Amino acid sequence: MVGENQLLAGRRALSVVDALSRAPEGLSFSKLEIEIGVSAASLSRLLKMLLNEGWIETEQRGRYVVGARTMTLARHLSGHWSEHEIIEPVVKDLAIATGHSACFARFANDSFVLTTKTEMPSSFHFIELYFKHYELHDNGMALTLLAYQEPDIARYLLEEQIGDGDIEGFVALLRTIRRDGHHISREGAVTRIAVPVHQGVGHTVKGVVAIAAINMNPDETDSCLNSVRIAAEEAERRLNNRADLSLRLAGQNLP
Repeated sequence: MVGENQLLAGRRALSVVDALSRAPEGLSFSKLEIEIGVSAASLSRLLKMLLNEGWIETEQRGRYVVGARTMTLARHLSGHWSEHEIIEPVVKDLAIATGHSACFARFANDSFVLTTKTEMPSSFHFIELYFKHYELHDNGMALTLLAYQEPDIARYLLEEQIGDGDIEGFVALLRTIRRDGHHISREGAVTRIAVPVHQGVGHTVKGVVAIAAINMNPDETDSCLNSVRIAAEEAERRLNNRADLSLRLAGQNLP
């Protein structure tokens, strides 16, 4: 019984630290009480313990924030986390949920690269990781990335690649992608569904989460699109949490 109580207390303590890590501005006691779902008395004991150990702190407005001990640990860990490690679980879960190969791709000046992928058996196989792919006009992921670049840059790259082709048609397609917030393309037997990932200052789009399926059943499209959207939101949350943490750490004089 004692062991179970200790385990429960540990889980609740971790829940407090997790909630504060997702709220850089801090949380009040009442907000934490709602977030964690414990009684005021239990929360008071948890906060006292975490304050004494340095895992959390209070700021001038009385809100609770992550403490120096948590920040030091995060600083140590953040230096060892690559984008691939942060995004890989999201991409893997997406592939398993849909049954189709999934990936995360980034824009790279005049090309795009995959930084993470999970390929399902008997499914579509992507290009190699970190291999620069320059054909932007014939790939659904690339077009989604292109749709969120500066319009002049997007037009220039299209003109460079397709010459006298239907530039205005592609420009209109990019507007549609921005309006819809996703892109579904069918390239022969391959169907791609791509959703942008907003990241950093101004929430610019530098990446997309996507799946690629061979001979996808049209009835699957809506459910797969929903799965890709959920994965993109999770990728966005994870990447922006790392960015917020890095900014906060930069302002700390931590060992």
